[in-house]
Amino acid sequence: MPDIPPQFRARVRHEPDRSYAVLVEGPDGEVLAGATGSLREVRTVAREGAARLFGVPVDQIAEAHLDVVIPQPPYGRDGQWVRIVSTDDPTGTESLDLGRAGQAHWFGHGGAWFVTVAGSGTAVHPSEHLDFAPVLTDDEAAELRRYLGRSAQPPA
Repeated sequence: MPDIPPQFRARVRHEPDRSYAVLVEGPDGEVLAGATGSLREVRTVAREGAARLFGVPVDQIAEAHLDVVIPQPPYGRDGQWVRIVSTDDPTGTESLDLGRAGQAHWFGHGGAWFVTVAGSGTAVHPSEHLDFAPVLTDDEAAELRRYLGRSAQPPA
């Protein structure tokens, strides 16, 4: 039976096409476990990669013993304006902001972005749902500035 570490470590590398390369730390260093286009699949890719690397069934890689580090992607910066271009749930509440512009802030713990949209507030979005070089109309920019200005003010 192979030695199974008590904690498995993985790291995400952001690819230029907005996919996520998942690297698992093994006895001889990091090994590419796979890639995915969805933030939701990163942990699955890491678990499956760790199982292959250590020669054990996936169910022996406990979710609680998997540490996945997702750094801020190089194509995004805190406070920049973005446009929401897709959603995992096109019929749910997430879809209300589809196509709208917002201001993004990195949420490192979740490996995603807090995006504030004028009139609807803040929600968490993965990088693959955002356009980081949006073209905003003058009206969109003005509305977003007003909204952000009001939300930055302390309550009376």
